Amino acid sequence: MGFFTQTEEDSLTIRRMSLHVVGAKAFQAMRERKPEHTDFFQTKILEHAADAVFSFKTNSTTKLALESIADGSTTFQRGAQSLSRAFNTLHTGGSADGVLCIFELDVGVADTVVYSLIKYDYKVALVQNGAKPGDALRRIVTALIEDKKAVQKTALIRVVNGVAETSVSARDRKKQAPDLADYFEAFLGVTRTISEQELSEMASKLLRRTLQACKDLLPNEDVAKAFRHAKGVLGRRLKVDEDAIIEAVLSSAGDPTDDKSVHRLERETRRRVRESKLHHLEFKPDRSVLRQPAIRKLRTVEGVTVTFPDIQTNPNVVIQNVDGGGKRIVIETKEITENGLVAERLGKPTQ
Repeated sequence: MGFFTQTEEDSLTIRRMSLHVVGAKAFQAMRERKPEHTDFFQTKILEHAADAVFSFKTNSTTKLALESIADGSTTFQRGAQSLSRAFNTLHTGGSADGVLCIFELDVGVADTVVYSLIKYDYKVALVQNGAKPGDALRRIVTALIEDKKAVQKTALIRVVNGVAETSVSARDRKKQAPDLADYFEAFLGVTRTISEQELSEMASKLLRRTLQACKDLLPNEDVAKAFRHAKGVLGRRLKVDEDAIIEAVLSSAGDPTDDKSVHRLERETRRRVRESKLHHLEFKPDRSVLRQPAIRKLRTVEGVTVTFPDIQTNPNVVIQNVDGGGKRIVIETKEITENGLVAERLGKPTQ
């Protein structure tokens, strides 16, 4: 489901909000703002609500600050000012100036509040002064624009009965997903808890379940072959995300062109992504997990040639020793899909 449950997502509203300029040498504390343009900000929050692959460290000051706001030990305004000042202090010179948005979210669950932190880059925008077509344009340097790339950093923390949950959803456009910039990781006080290998294994299981559910749409209904193909497609990607997983599933199904089959494959894949730990996540594939096995070729003195995927775990081709120094090749299969004579090749045989 990603970070939010379906109930939380359906009920999500912005209860309080705070915006602070970050990156400037002289930090200026701002008052809490009345919630405005909430549809705009709620869309950004949901677009970046990745599954939680980070956990708070025991000494996280951000965790303590959010708990103090939630239990009433400090006001939202003072807590947001303190967090924004800490973020500005850690903000490195190489990072773009922008706005740190802090939101307190009502998610429709008793004794539960979610805090959203978004670092938004400044962008240049031109707006028209007045409604007439000939009115002059005005240049705005600190605009928050409708562009996913303008959202540089995000974090989501759920607090229940005044205690923050350990798991943290966080994304950082400046780093290879799902890693965070050092200063953002230090500000949150979190550590990565799921490796690329574990994420790749989750993707692998997701592929198998999806293809099994859509077996009737696969060439020859061969789930094993489609699964190997899909893993190979993902393993060749620079990054894996939901779109890449869908592409791998469609490719393994022979890239169907009819809308009904495509819709079903996409629907089954997206549902399983949302149920997994991969929703709104990007990661570098671990090619020891996500790869298409090499093809091994055996040739005997009797002229028998066997080619098969070189699967290390649970292989279906086994070579056994027999008396007299010979070998026995055992092939275990659910079904033989082809059994015919090979046409004789014409021309000079290769040496």
